[in-house]
Amino acid sequence: MIRKSLKIFITRAFRFLNIFNIVKLRREVDVLYSMLYNLTHDLDSSLDLTSIQTKEAFGFQWRNLKEGDYLLSDPWFKANVSKILFEEEIQIKPEWFKGKDVLDIGCGNGRWSYGFAKLGANITAVDINQIAIDETEKAISDFKVGKNFYLSPVESLSKNLPAKKYDLVFCWGVIHHCKSFNKSLKELLKFVKKDGILYLYLYGRDSLDYNTDVDLFKSRIMYNVLPTKEDKYKFLLKKARGNKDKVHNFHDIYSPLINRRLEYKYVKDFLKSEGFEDIVRTIDHTELFIRAIKGNAKDYYKKYILPKKKAPYWFEHH
Repeated sequence: MIRKSLKIFITRAFRFLNIFNIVKLRREVDVLYSMLYNLTHDLDSSLDLTSIQTKEAFGFQWRNLKEGDYLLSDPWFKANVSKILFEEEIQIKPEWFKGKDVLDIGCGNGRWSYGFAKLGANITAVDINQIAIDETEKAISDFKVGKNFYLSPVESLSKNLPAKKYDLVFCWGVIHHCKSFNKSLKELLKFVKKDGILYLYLYGRDSLDYNTDVDLFKSRIMYNVLPTKEDKYKFLLKKARGNKDKVHNFHDIYSPLINRRLEYKYVKDFLKSEGFEDIVRTIDHTELFIRAIKGNAKDYYKKYILPKKKAPYWFEHH
């Protein structure tokens, strides 16, 4: 019922905007799109309907698009995911991870939990969709490490998880999709131990300027009013130039309506205000790959921190 109501809402809004296009009120149409974009991407709270749609978009993804580049179905990625984590993303020597408690927030199909389990870390995996929890549980079933799984929105972690602190809280490509970015970030910070590590991957504003991002938002609305799964798959396959292994990635671009882009300074200042120090961008890119340490533990981490790897990066392999 919710999905049907959302589709009706989006379809009517889209038709309304197209009527304005027909009568050549282009400027007014652009203003309306910008308003809807701004409401959807507000840092404190997105619209209820768009947050529901975004949750459902990722549920669809993990049910129907389980294979593709840089997933566990990709032999190269599966063989290298642990190295990607310690060498490129977090830049901490592999021996540090053994026996550590890792909280994987927004675990998806379990690709990162798999990499951490392979390094010997104990895994607590969280997602808003049950299908993602099920996929992650299967992905790490063969590893003899601690495993816990929780179904929860990021905004409600402290209500749904035990009051435990973790050596590493890892959140890759998740909270820019949440209903409230600010609340989600504040919530996950509660779970980082003193002297523990937070790792975030976020969409960076420098990757896409505001006007281009609004245009992409228009395309997302067009995609979401396509009538059937088959039509949507054809749309994504066309964007992927016929490469089925890239359809999964294009779904990320076009399906979830909430796709915030963040300024690094905003995120860094937020983390500083919450007691995090040694905040660094581990990968030199317009996207945000951020490692932050809670408290002053530079001396402890000196023996573990690895130097930055130069391009090309793992996500440029295929």
